[in-house]
Amino acid sequence: MSEFEKFKVVTRYELLKQLRRKRFYGGLGITVLAVLLIIGLYEGLNLPAHMGIPERYINEYGAEIFAMCATSMSSLAVLAAVFFSGDAIAGEFENRTGYVLFPNPVKRSTLVIGKYSACLIATTLILLVGFLISTISVLVLYEEVPIGILGSLAIALALACCIISMAFAFSSALKGSMGATIATLLAYMVIFPIISSSLAQAGYTPWFMPDRAADSMSATYDIPLEEVFGGWMRGGAIPGMVQASEDPFTSFCVLLAYAVVLLMASLWMTNRREMI
Repeated sequence: MSEFEKFKVVTRYELLKQLRRKRFYGGLGITVLAVLLIIGLYEGLNLPAHMGIPERYINEYGAEIFAMCATSMSSLAVLAAVFFSGDAIAGEFENRTGYVLFPNPVKRSTLVIGKYSACLIATTLILLVGFLISTISVLVLYEEVPIGILGSLAIALALACCIISMAFAFSSALKGSMGATIATLLAYMVIFPIISSSLAQAGYTPWFMPDRAADSMSATYDIPLEEVFGGWMRGGAIPGMVQASEDPFTSFCVLLAYAVVLLMASLWMTNRREMI
């Protein structure tokens, strides 16, 4: 059996394991609930008016503004990715299942890439459900679908690749799966924002930081963000996603670069790690 055939077997087995877990359906339920709440609050509370967006912009960019709010899933992408990948490598050492798994005639690199693919597929399924609900909603309410939704989905998937790779790197380096999960969340939600904010305060544009690259999910829509959201931004209450003005393609490439480098680091550490 070739390594590619072994890779397919590992991926299929790991994906079935992910789909049988309660965490998959929990993540799916949270995603559906979050998207429905965003849509309900947007329509019920007339959020654009509360944001101070002028009426002329609401009329001109109504579908884009709604789609941007409904598809703001960077946090969901992070949580879903961490749910599936935090224990991918560390669990084999922590639970001692590596004694059974690693002696098999399958390279560790094949195991890691197969596990990675399964985690990415599971995360993608959840994100696709969320984007599908958002797309149907904007189509029903505005009778059009902004093309920017595809760009936003692409950045969300790139972010998922980045977070899964980060979780794999921590999972390969740390002893416990819980530690790998917490380290990934702290790195993305605490450490990276602190670094980005510090660089911004110092007058540098942190376009190369993964959290700032993820903010470009909002820049894929045909909306002049500074102009439309200017009042809210001056009030200091604007989320980071609207402050992002980087080129979405650049942000997409930044996230993929992090994903590749961190995955390579995970492969290197897993190959060198011993069962103790």
